[in-house]
Amino acid sequence: MFILIAYDVQADRTEVYKKFLLRFLTHEQNSVFAGDLTESEYRKLRAGLSRIAIPEDRILQFKARNRHNIQAATLAKNAGNGALEDHALLHHSMNSTIV
Repeated sequence: MFILIAYDVQADRTEVYKKFLLRFLTHEQNSVFAGDLTESEYRKLRAGLSRIAIPEDRILQFKARNRHNIQAATLAKNAGNGALEDHALLHHSMNSTIV
């Protein structure tokens, strides 16, 4: 399954989340992580998040059953005319399937 997790926590807690999420997912930007997980890995991820989360933390999760239902891309501003360009996130691949 494909998972995207973003979090909004107090500044002194960001490293706790970053260190934990890097065990499972790719660091996309500041507090955003994404990647493919097996069901077992996903259960471990959720259990770990449950251990480190406190009531004030906000954790946002997007989950898809498989990569075929998702198109992941970054949007970057073109220096020339200012238009936004899509750049596929090629590192979000599994078993040679690229989104």
